[in-house]
Amino acid sequence: MIAAVGQAILHATVAVLVIEGLLRLWRVEDPGERLAMRWLAVAAPLALTPLYLAAAPWRTLPWFTDRWALFAGVHWDQLRLGGAGVASACAVLCALLGTMLYLRDAVPFVADRLVRQAPEGGLPDSHPACVRVRAALGSLPEAGPGRPGTISVVDAAAPILLCTGVDRTAIIISTGTLDRLDDGALRGALAHEIAHLAARDPLTGWWLMAARTLQFFNPVVQIVARQAIQDLERRADVAVTARGLAPELASAVHRLSLAADLRSDLALPAGGGALASGTIASAHRRAIDNRCQFLLEAVQPVAQPHRAVRVGLTGVALTVLLFLVV
Repeated sequence: MIAAVGQAILHATVAVLVIEGLLRLWRVEDPGERLAMRWLAVAAPLALTPLYLAAAPWRTLPWFTDRWALFAGVHWDQLRLGGAGVASACAVLCALLGTMLYLRDAVPFVADRLVRQAPEGGLPDSHPACVRVRAALGSLPEAGPGRPGTISVVDAAAPILLCTGVDRTAIIISTGTLDRLDDGALRGALAHEIAHLAARDPLTGWWLMAARTLQFFNPVVQIVARQAIQDLERRADVAVTARGLAPELASAVHRLSLAADLRSDLALPAGGGALASGTIASAHRRAIDNRCQFLLEAVQPVAQPHRAVRVGLTGVALTVLLFLVV
């Protein structure tokens, strides 16, 4: 079991190094392609590692590890650390770290989605807050895909702005959010949520969490999945920029980021322990500032041709490469 866990973590590490290197080598700026490439890193240890273990158990035999493997973690078990092999000890420590990272995000994720599925406590349609939200939604440049099936305005002081649903889509917004946003910022924020719905990002979020759950022990997968969430946010930002609402969205991001109890799709992944809270808060502030700067510059990443070919070839190359990593 420890060997299988260690191999899955090793495969994820190699996949991430290859993919991140290719993203920089090819100068990929399109968040859609970056997301597709990171999906390979998430899926590779989930699909390929058990396949190799079941179909080719002889990969762990000396004749393969000594003559054919590019990297054999089993060799590191020859070094002893407190009576245990170095490879096994690293696998156990990494598994503990991965479990901690998973639990840190999984509990808030599930609780948040359960709240999103229960918007029945919303204000009546005739309430001024509901009228304002409908007016802002109606003033967006074009209808397009992603329009929510329902919009629920909840009476809560905390700033809440969420999109939910796969077939029955909805946007949930609180009066606390409306109090912090002027009409322009509200249009930008709603356009961002509509972009998420148009790309079916709520479903993608569930798929990512499912992959993380199946690989709860893998810290590399946990980190890459959080990077994928940032790609989802950047993709929605690019869609809003294409609609000419980037300054309005930047205003919404800035205003809502000042709230301590924010629950919104506009917030990038954050979190951490008390010992690192200052560093994490500073890094999160820089991430918000960089995001606002990106929006204000109205940068439209160039989508390079043959994206599907590059992603497919990368997947094939990883399949071969990881077979030789034991």
